[in-house]
Amino acid sequence: MKDKLIFLLALISCSLTFGQSIKELYQDKNFNEIIKLESQAYKLSPEELYIVGFSFFQMEDDAKAIKFYDLALKDGLDSAFVHYDKAISLRYSKKFSQAIKSFDTAIQKNPLNQMYLSEKAYAYYYSGQLDSAIQIFQRAQKLPNDFQDPFYMVPHIHHLNMNYELALKGFYEALVYISEGHKHYFAALTDIGKLEYTITQNFEKSIEAYSKAIKIQPDNYELYPKLMKAYNAAGKFEKADSIFNIMRKAYQAEKLTQSELKFQNTAVAEYEWQGQKLTVYRYFEESEVFGDFAYKIYMLNKAGDKIERTFQIERTNNMKGGTKYLLCENVRVSNTHHTYLFGWPDADIPLINLMEAVIQVLEEND
Repeated sequence: MKDKLIFLLALISCSLTFGQSIKELYQDKNFNEIIKLESQAYKLSPEELYIVGFSFFQMEDDAKAIKFYDLALKDGLDSAFVHYDKAISLRYSKKFSQAIKSFDTAIQKNPLNQMYLSEKAYAYYYSGQLDSAIQIFQRAQKLPNDFQDPFYMVPHIHHLNMNYELALKGFYEALVYISEGHKHYFAALTDIGKLEYTITQNFEKSIEAYSKAIKIQPDNYELYPKLMKAYNAAGKFEKADSIFNIMRKAYQAEKLTQSELKFQNTAVAEYEWQGQKLTVYRYFEESEVFGDFAYKIYMLNKAGDKIERTFQIERTNNMKGGTKYLLCENVRVSNTHHTYLFGWPDADIPLINLMEAVIQVLEEND
């Protein structure tokens, strides 16, 4: 965007004849004031027409932005960045074919601009033409890397197309070509964490990716359950417990998602039994009252689209032997509550023991 920068530096040294200078208005990002010049378009230079169009874009009025970009082009400001900005407004207006034509003009004038080619690829992406989008992003990868998006978007589209091996390889490559402060660096880490957990089941690499992502966004508490599940899957139960304790403090500070605050629990582990998924939820509140829950375990049906069985660890009255927590089930078919002969003295139940009890119940009822 060097051509646009040079243009703006030259423009802001000029003054308008009817008020505050363009320099002051633009530097103050006073776009609302700039668009008031709309009625005086006939008095404006091509450069000033472009600035009015850009200001309308900033005010999210793409129709008028396009109108003033066209006026600037008609009056002689036939620069790559004007065609590019017009293409962006056309794309936001979902006029994808017109946007692509304007991107093409900008690219013809500046063929080495990675951002121009990438934004053209986004036009195909947002219009659902993923095959065309990935081809253009791949071309953009070969240009001077000053935009970086293509190195994330290529594996991202592979991911959408369920080409998981290519996606995972591409996300790792993205970490090389994308700077750590870029939003797609963080996104690549979370995608690696997900794919290593779900597809390759390389839990150590999943842990590594999620841990790095959390270092970048430590207040992003949606990542913590994912890291916790990876730790538990790797058998690192103490590490998982330490993450849960962090989430418990965040829960007390009301920093978690609305769902977690409402239901007072979070997912800590996932298992599979005979092709059916079980998800373990652990409660943040200390269960001190009869009937309080310490854990809930949901088992999906074989299709994976409905809950088939729900187990819970419930607080009970003190029993012989010091048992305070029992494995129970809400039986959906009969709408009854069932208590099993598995108990524990406190709520800090080893996950292995908890799941052994649940699996035993499932196998006995199979």
